[in-house]
Amino acid sequence: MTIKITPSYKEISDRKVKARDAKFIKEWLAPESILPDSSVKDVTKWIKESGCLNDLELEITEADAPTIIENIKTKKWRAVQVAEAFGKRATLAHQLTNCLTEIFFEEGLQTAKELDEYQDKTGKTKGPLHGLPVSLKDNINVKGHATTIGMVKYCFEPEIMDTDSVIVTLLRNLGAVLYVKTNVPVAMMMPETTNHIWGNTTNPMNRLLSAGGSSGGEAALLKLKGSPIGIGSDIGGSIRIPASFQNLYALRPSFGRFPTYGARSGLPGLESVNSVNGPLSISLESMETYCKAIIGQEPWNHDAKVIQMPWRTVELPEKLNIAVVVDDGWVRPVPPVRRGMNIVINKLKEAGHEVIDWDPEDHLRASQIISGFFLSDGGVHIKEVTEPTGEPFFEYMKGYETATELPVSELWKLQAERTTLMKKFLDRWNATASQTSNNKPIDAIIMPATPFAGSPNAKFRDYVGYTSPFNMTDYAVGILPVTRAVKDLDLKDPESTNHSKTDTTIWEDYDPEEVHGGAVAVQVIGRRFEEEKVIEMLKVISKLLDHSDI
Repeated sequence: MTIKITPSYKEISDRKVKARDAKFIKEWLAPESILPDSSVKDVTKWIKESGCLNDLELEITEADAPTIIENIKTKKWRAVQVAEAFGKRATLAHQLTNCLTEIFFEEGLQTAKELDEYQDKTGKTKGPLHGLPVSLKDNINVKGHATTIGMVKYCFEPEIMDTDSVIVTLLRNLGAVLYVKTNVPVAMMMPETTNHIWGNTTNPMNRLLSAGGSSGGEAALLKLKGSPIGIGSDIGGSIRIPASFQNLYALRPSFGRFPTYGARSGLPGLESVNSVNGPLSISLESMETYCKAIIGQEPWNHDAKVIQMPWRTVELPEKLNIAVVVDDGWVRPVPPVRRGMNIVINKLKEAGHEVIDWDPEDHLRASQIISGFFLSDGGVHIKEVTEPTGEPFFEYMKGYETATELPVSELWKLQAERTTLMKKFLDRWNATASQTSNNKPIDAIIMPATPFAGSPNAKFRDYVGYTSPFNMTDYAVGILPVTRAVKDLDLKDPESTNHSKTDTTIWEDYDPEEVHGGAVAVQVIGRRFEEEKVIEMLKVISKLLDHSDI
């Protein structure tokens, strides 16, 4: 009799990591002897100062997307040069932060070579993103490569995907070069990027801090300029949290603006709240270039859930009406985040924009509703994927292990409450016209993305109430970098506000020395399908702040 021995989750994970590591190009790896040791927290300047990249490679990887595209078009740079430069820098970024999952550098170089040949033969570029490297969050299916989404069972089931997701098809049509996928937490359902396959992704601004989640690998790679533009996803804050933890620009669009079909979900079939794809970048201009290019491909002809809405030109009023939230009344943000909010408020007022308060009265309930949707299947899908390998639950995922399935009648009630709250948000937004001097409603709400200036690893706790309400309302939201935590400025509050148990725990956790150098960024929240307006507001406010991390 043959006895079948099932490998442990650790054995499966080890095999998968070895398969990935074999795909690194050895000549691109920095020798272990020159890598910064664990005592070096801020590694944002290390690549530039290490000597691992030559002058041309540094010039290429320090450039934004419009510059890269233009220089390839004029043949100042060739697509192969650009692909090699970003492949090398992505390799170094991974060595510093553990940010990559699937690696296909050779495939990217081949694509770049074919693009150069096409340009030489025709005298034209293939599309608006000709030769531009684009990195992808792990959940985005790429033909010929795996999509594990941080779950051990998916390491080799299937071993590779046989089709591209719609967003990948569009990127290929546009002439983009695909070369890496990036790390995520288990099922993409944690606000920190760690799992039992690839391990934890750290924050390059301070490696004692989390990269955030679930697009944490993407954010870490982008912060170290291993990619000019990356694609993440967001169902409760998964673009905005990591972008805010690494002072990146990012966009959480409304559902139906960008294609999502063909990506792997951690909770497939959940449609009470929809996951969306959106861009992250160190450059606002790069982000806008991506948005225009994708919408220009008429994605509504490729994904049945995308609405037919071309990219629009938006003119902002000379003076914006802005509502602000500094503290949502459930978890008070740590001192550097409150300081960052005050910087933004003061700059807006100095420029003549009107600033009023927004009452976050329904934010906690909105967050609870979103959490209810996440757990509504009783954790059945998560358990079905984790149990065959014996993969244990992280503490943050324990709710999926113990949840009970919500009866359909109760789910319907929750969905009805969501819709009622959406209408209440809309009415309250419109009612702000009675509070402004020009009798027009607010253009945006500005508030923190989390209570943290980058949370210490494994200390995010249990609250995403600064982001998830806007998944419920499906509003377009941008992330705006503001400043960094400074230990001598951002001293610990003498007392907790005791808003909640989580609030007190976060106050107890806060250590100015530990978070020194962490990112401080805010959300700029527009209404549904106001992606263009949100980007224009990001431009206006970023000019007022004139901030640079590096």
